[in-house]
Amino acid sequence: MIFQNAVDMSLALQQLSAEGYPIDREALATMSPYLTEQLKRFGDFVLDLETVPVPFEQAIQLPIKFDEI
Repeated sequence: MIFQNAVDMSLALQQLSAEGYPIDREALATMSPYLTEQLKRFGDFVLDLETVPVPFEQAIQLPIKFDEI
């Protein structure tokens, strides 16, 4: 789950950046893909084995452009 969260967060950040929103290093440093709230760590999860995930190389593109303040 942590890896997928990191991919999802990266895609969202790329989309926000493409739309012209500034990406702040300090705000980004507070984000974590390790979510512990509202998560049933040992609960029931539905796995979708049919959907092919986005390739890692496309999801997390480096280097990331930061807006310097």
